[in-house]
Amino acid sequence: MNTSLLPINENQEQRDIESIGAAVLEGFDTTKLSINPLDCDLSVLPHLALALDVNIEGLNESESRVYLQNAREIKKYIGSVYAVNIAAASIFDEAIKVEPWNLHNGVPGTYKILLDAKEKPLTSKNIKKVIKLIDTAKRKSAHLSGITFNMKNKGLYKQAITTLSSEVMGVYPKALEDLNLSFKQIKAVTIYMIETVVLKPVGV
Repeated sequence: MNTSLLPINENQEQRDIESIGAAVLEGFDTTKLSINPLDCDLSVLPHLALALDVNIEGLNESESRVYLQNAREIKKYIGSVYAVNIAAASIFDEAIKVEPWNLHNGVPGTYKILLDAKEKPLTSKNIKKVIKLIDTAKRKSAHLSGITFNMKNKGLYKQAITTLSSEVMGVYPKALEDLNLSFKQIKAVTIYMIETVVLKPVGV
């Protein structure tokens, strides 16, 4: 039974290539071979990049999968703000936005990157990667005018308060009157209190 997928008028060279390929894949369940960038085997990614004519060098696995998934859309709308934002999102997801000059009163022909650094670690490596992807999607005449970072820093802020107080109280007995005594009795009680409270920062 002839199982060839080639047309009947195909030359012998193509038929030989088909036979070799069939021998290599014999017994292999091709239904399990996925070319979806989001769930295919890692080894397939370089071949998808070659087929889509994009460069994933320098991207990690997660970034490569997202970029390859968006590659057709980027090429379809290449040069547009939409394409540039899709390319940039491969690195920073929704934490990044690219604005053309007319949205921030910039110089015509320029664009600016708005980056929310609270969502993903900000490193020089990530910045270089996102600029590289933007360059592949933007118009050749467009130039980067600047990057605006939205950052949130967390830190421990300590305060120290010192309160000093003292109190002196004297208690004297009432003077005795109309007593016929052969001796003189005097009683006195004095209470002297000083309270010191010292608060120091931790580690001091």
